Amino acid sequence: MQTSEKTSGPDTPSDPIAYEGWRRAVVLSLSAGLIGLTAWGAAFGQLPNVQHRAIVLALVAGLAVMIAPAGRSGRLAGLPGRVLDIAMLGTILVAAGWVYANYWDVMMNPVARRPEAVVLGLALVAAILELSRRTIGWTFAILVGIFGAYALWGDLLPGRIGHGGVSLRMLTSMLYLSTDGIWGQVFDIFCSFLILFILFSALMMATGAGETMMDIAKLVGGRLRGGPAKISVISSAMVGSMTGSSVTNVAMTGNFTIPMMKRMGYRPEVAGGIEATASSGGQITPPLMGAGLFLMAEFLNLPVGHMMTLALVPALLFYAGVLASVHFESVRSGIGQLPEEDMPDAARLKRPAVWLPLAAPFCVLLFMLLSGFAVGLSILSACLTLAALHLLIGESQGTGLLGRARNLSAALLEAAEPLVTLGALCAAAGVLIGVIGFVGIGVKFGDAVLSLSSDNLFLALVLAGCVVMVIGMGMPTTAAYVLAVSTILTAFDALGIAPLQAHMFVFYFATLSAITPPVCAAVFVAAGLAKASWWATAVQTVRFAIIKYLLPFLFVFRPETLLEGAPVEIALALAACLIGTIALSAAFAGWFAGPLGRALQGVTLVAGLMLLWPSLALNIVGALIVSAVALRSRLARPKVAAGERP
Repeated sequence: MQTSEKTSGPDTPSDPIAYEGWRRAVVLSLSAGLIGLTAWGAAFGQLPNVQHRAIVLALVAGLAVMIAPAGRSGRLAGLPGRVLDIAMLGTILVAAGWVYANYWDVMMNPVARRPEAVVLGLALVAAILELSRRTIGWTFAILVGIFGAYALWGDLLPGRIGHGGVSLRMLTSMLYLSTDGIWGQVFDIFCSFLILFILFSALMMATGAGETMMDIAKLVGGRLRGGPAKISVISSAMVGSMTGSSVTNVAMTGNFTIPMMKRMGYRPEVAGGIEATASSGGQITPPLMGAGLFLMAEFLNLPVGHMMTLALVPALLFYAGVLASVHFESVRSGIGQLPEEDMPDAARLKRPAVWLPLAAPFCVLLFMLLSGFAVGLSILSACLTLAALHLLIGESQGTGLLGRARNLSAALLEAAEPLVTLGALCAAAGVLIGVIGFVGIGVKFGDAVLSLSSDNLFLALVLAGCVVMVIGMGMPTTAAYVLAVSTILTAFDALGIAPLQAHMFVFYFATLSAITPPVCAAVFVAAGLAKASWWATAVQTVRFAIIKYLLPFLFVFRPETLLEGAPVEIALALAACLIGTIALSAAFAGWFAGPLGRALQGVTLVAGLMLLWPSLALNIVGALIVSAVALRSRLARPKVAAGERP
């Protein structure tokens, strides 16, 4: 389980559960310490904010040296890598320790002129960039370097692209000695509850709840037309909401669903495209949405329960589109149900020992979030519920009490890698956001979008969406979202777009970076599992995910999709959007109630767009056209033999 979106490579951490001996013990201890500190803070209150965050950063650095050492391979193998590990870890320990010890002085005088603070601040920034490089790749480190250079020397640039200038001492003081930089809001979110969210996801997988999800998906979707593909969609929605990573989701569920789809008759690129599309939806699926839901709720200062409700309708529209596309593709290709021998044992799933450890933690989490409890306490309660039920009655993994206890220990090891990845990301994001805000880079990005679009709302949104996807290429969705919010949100403000609509727009486009060519990590993994051309798989992915590219625009032009407006208006808008989504799926599949020729595909496409447009008259006309096309395609459908399922 991960929370990052990266393909394998030299900087990809190894499987933490593979560690043995002293290394395993150290990783387990550090992971338990990090989780225990956060759990204590959620239940009884934290240390003063910067002190708490300093301890967390030190523990993350210790885990990183164990999980992602610099000398695993290549030029840094051996002594050079060990030296770099010691330098990075030592720098973070000393810098974090200095902030911890001088906490009150830092808070009372955040722009302290003490020379050691400047040196330690610079060293800490460099160490954090190295930490992010070895866990999430070069992209973030390079971006920080570029923006940092602009902050220091941007006053030498001419005209509007320059700025008034800042000194190295001022920049370092802001990043190191205030809560506007490294110790800012993003790292606070990680320290407060994202750590517990990672634990919850790891517990789900280690205790067998994830396997139970797959069995439920098979039971629900397996008996439907195109069963294997619908299993892929359902299982990816459930698993992806926990992992928060399209790539991880593809790797986990695709190992099962892609071979099954190919065996049932789906072309390799189609099987890969369905899995990549479905996996990209986990990040937009309540109740968890990976880390995105919690970040958005904090940025918008909205209750998490309220955010879950608002995010539900767009997620349902997305999955309606994907399921419709899958159904039309299955009918057109003549693919039926999952064979009976591949179906799970329904009687087993009815046993409380199997379903209760999955259902009860989610019920606890939802109840507490919707009741207004703190996010950290809500997730901690769900974790404790899951652990207790697994120890007492669980039977999905392990034999006996000792075996089930080992599963909980395995969850701590399983959580170690995403703890390092997300911790490094949030620390580096604090540096990046601090630099961007300090010299007004976000304002300049916003001005550029407005200037290029000539203040045209639709064109500005297209440009903004492209910017977010470019930013997100090769980056985790969380990183792309945080960076995009800090750079282009001023353009949305200038255009009069409400904060909720703006954040949802940015977040959806951030999730699209994993499936949009040319850098589409989820597609690469799916194509590899399907043994298909990555480009052909990417084309199929975009086809199945077409509604996801349109939903961000609906947030702005049809705010009813975010449950804004009168109940009647919301109902009419959602009905029109649902029919329009199905029509678009039919147009791209070439099948509705029967085959669609090229001309009817074009007509259906136009009608679907009419239904999405915020105009009641166009919606009515579009619905009439869709009805006529459905009737026409049904009449054109080949007759089937008596007793044969159509």
